[in-house]
Amino acid sequence: MMSIEEMLTKVKQNLKITDDSKDLIITDVIQEVLNYCNLNEPPAELEPFIRRKIKLIMDYESENANAVFDVKSLKEGDVSITYNTDEVSRETIYGLSDRDKRTLMRFRRLPR
Repeated sequence: MMSIEEMLTKVKQNLKITDDSKDLIITDVIQEVLNYCNLNEPPAELEPFIRRKIKLIMDYESENANAVFDVKSLKEGDVSITYNTDEVSRETIYGLSDRDKRTLMRFRRLPR
């Protein structure tokens, strides 16, 4: 087991993040994983999962920096808005998807 701060440092090192601009999102992901798994401290084996999740969020944010979230298309004449219902949406990027939960099942403990 490692502390949340140790996990934060390790994820930042591996993603080559040198400033504290992503600390909040990294800490949020770590906490969400801990809550789902009913753990107090993250095991070192969770670092690759957390690192990939943070990388996915960073890539999503850089691609969609000026986009309206979860809107797939807009049409002006007779107004039409199509929302993103794909597997990759804002909710699955920032939250835990079904795939993420399946991955985390081996770390999950019964609540105390």
